[in-house]
Amino acid sequence: MLCDNCGKREANVRYQENINGQIRELNLCEECSRKLGIGQMDFSMPIDLSSFLGGFLDDFMEPEFMPMLNQIKTIRCDTCGSTFDDILNTGTLGCKDCYDTFQDKLDPIIKKIQGSNRHVGRLAKEIDSKIDSKNKTQVKENKEVKNDEENNKKDETKGKIEKLQEDLKQAVKEERYEDAAKIRDEIKKLEK
Repeated sequence: MLCDNCGKREANVRYQENINGQIRELNLCEECSRKLGIGQMDFSMPIDLSSFLGGFLDDFMEPEFMPMLNQIKTIRCDTCGSTFDDILNTGTLGCKDCYDTFQDKLDPIIKKIQGSNRHVGRLAKEIDSKIDSKNKTQVKENKEVKNDEENNKKDETKGKIEKLQEDLKQAVKEERYEDAAKIRDEIKKLEK
């Protein structure tokens, strides 16, 4: 496609303007676009967001607007004097007490970065597995003890039932029917 202005060179700049709803398009070569002042914008320069936004955020930093935000900025660690801004800028804490001072702000950040806010190293994993295996053996032993106790109770109950059945037979032989009825009721309770 040839330049709409000179008609000689290849058009490689497309210019479009909209004035009161009327759209006008021009396909221009580089030389004609320079002469007309079109296409001189250099998009390779870095954009500074602070100058781009200008003073937009300045109004929000006033103490009347968000008093808690300014209070957060003024909190300092009692031991080393670091502020939360210092920690964010350097990426390191000033001392061990900074963890306690800024805990509510650091926890979400640490969780997001590391997946957890608690350290679990190799040694802790080994200890956990040993504790788990020890707990499992204790549970097994407890079950075995309970089973042994239950078996002993069952054996005792069987022995009582057998003795009561002999007493029942003896009471029937001797025609002591009231005693036999009481013995029979005891046997029924033990069988349940």
